[in-house]
Amino acid sequence: MFTELKKQITDSLNKAKESGKLTAQTTHEIVRDAVAKVRSELKGGADEVRKLSNASVSSAVTALNDAGEATRDTISAAVSGTVEGIRQAPAGLMESAEKDIAVAKEKVAVEEEKLAASLRESLEGAKEAANDFGDSIQTEINDSVTDAKLKMTKLLGVTRDAVKDAVKKAIESGEKVDESVHKITSEATAKAMGEARFTADRARSVSETVLSAAIEAAEDAGKYVSETTHAAADGVREGLGQVISVTRERIVKTREEAQHFTSAELKLIEKEVHSVGDVFVDTLRRVADRSGKVSKKILDEVAEDARKAGSSLRELASNTASAARDRLKELGEETLEAGKKAAYIVADEASELGSRMVGVAKGAAVGMWEGARKAFDHKDK
Repeated sequence: MFTELKKQITDSLNKAKESGKLTAQTTHEIVRDAVAKVRSELKGGADEVRKLSNASVSSAVTALNDAGEATRDTISAAVSGTVEGIRQAPAGLMESAEKDIAVAKEKVAVEEEKLAASLRESLEGAKEAANDFGDSIQTEINDSVTDAKLKMTKLLGVTRDAVKDAVKKAIESGEKVDESVHKITSEATAKAMGEARFTADRARSVSETVLSAAIEAAEDAGKYVSETTHAAADGVREGLGQVISVTRERIVKTREEAQHFTSAELKLIEKEVHSVGDVFVDTLRRVADRSGKVSKKILDEVAEDARKAGSSLRELASNTASAARDRLKELGEETLEAGKKAAYIVADEASELGSRMVGVAKGAAVGMWEGARKAFDHKDK
């Protein structure tokens, strides 16, 4: 394979020379295309790529030298063409893979909707079955169906509707409305957040959805607006706090039980939880801006109090971030030895590049191209 590569590069450069078209640009294109073709057929790993680059640069420079065209520009073009050819093939494969992923995601979305439709029908069927029993069992079945819906909020897309409907019923009953709304919003927030890893964006989306749904229910009903707003704000705060607490507990468990947290995930948690206090304040203000006069005033006041005095969310977030940092340190110690080799490689490459940059700068200051040439040749110290 490499023999064919060398022959293709040599023959193409020689033809370009004979036709008077052997320029740096031509050299770059010839080498790039030849390398990309071979790279796409390689089955090996890094060692094979190294051999490919060696063969490409060696054959190109030899052909250029034999043709009397081995200048700084053409040699640089041969190297850059090799590197681009190496990069080009995997990039094409990645683009193709991304298209496949997009198609797959579309199929998954369709199947999820089919599944959601089936689940909705299943839940409705379960609800209908309640009609065959007495009031006590009927109530238990209906409550169980509601709980099942809440556990599948992401798939069914019923978070807003479920919260709004539950708050509406609490208002209609007129009994302990604030307690009921607090329970509804805190559980809905915790369950929706618990479907995936904690992120600030997810906290913002869920808390805003739950809070606005509760307030809309009260404003539509035209009563208990003040009680609902206060209770919903505190319920969302408590729900977020529950998720943060659970996240911390999972992190501080024994090493074996916490293995499912990767370093990347722990770093994300450490970074994201710090902002939860600000996310809560921002959510209160965003919902306030599109709420009625009563709710707006309450939410603005709660947001200002949370901003000035802080909140239990910030304390929980701080403890969770600390737990993530501690676990990261443990993982760091476990992987320190494995990372030493990579660190040495990076350090060597950084040192080499730094020396080259200094050399080029010195060469340019001494005398433009001549100085630069010396720097690249490592003659200018």
